[in-house]
Amino acid sequence: MASETRAHQGPVLFWCGVAVAEFGTVQPSFGYPWHPTAYAGAALLVALGLTTVKAAELLPTEQARQRLRLAGYLAGALLVAHQFSSTAYVTSVSRAASLLLYAAAAVMAVLSHTAPSRARGSLLIATGVEPSALRERLRGADHGGGGGDTVAVYRTDRVTDELRELESRYGVILVVGEEHDPRAKEQVSASGLSRRVPDIAEREVVVAGPRHFQRYVRGALSRLAVPRSQIRFKSQQKV
Repeated sequence: MASETRAHQGPVLFWCGVAVAEFGTVQPSFGYPWHPTAYAGAALLVALGLTTVKAAELLPTEQARQRLRLAGYLAGALLVAHQFSSTAYVTSVSRAASLLLYAAAAVMAVLSHTAPSRARGSLLIATGVEPSALRERLRGADHGGGGGDTVAVYRTDRVTDELRELESRYGVILVVGEEHDPRAKEQVSASGLSRRVPDIAEREVVVAGPRHFQRYVRGALSRLAVPRSQIRFKSQQKV
């Protein structure tokens, strides 16, 4: 959770620094009136940092989220460089102070932003998925070279030979019981999942099944403090 918080702080800290630097170019010295556009521009830049955090949560992979953040850092750096190189009336004191604050924010952003380990595994929690589709998913994870391991938790009304074979070959955790069976629901609850998958908060989680099943599992993942950016919801046909 600490690494997730640091990843969120980085873009916000960085864009706050960009806002301060931009503000310094608009107010070169004492005696000049504060322009409303300066306030609006600074607020917009801080909002851009917050938007970057929220947008990153919607991307499907950590690699894509990293690229978005790095692109934001580059855009902010170029924006500051352009403003200070093209604004001739900025005083040396204002320029130095603004750039110092901007540099401090940039350093804090880089130091606070840590990428999760590429070796982190994944977790599939599903019900109602065809065993053949489940097999393809596990086979792809086994040979995809994506790093880490894949754990699958599958709820089913009854156990078939094919499911037993998947359990034996891929270690699928079978939860046997009808949809409203309290014993089956307990195994996909927060306590049940944490017992079966102790490192669940470090994994990318895919939940596949009908909407009511997804809602139930979403609540369990929330209680286990699994970051929303690591959770994906899919239909029964697509795992």
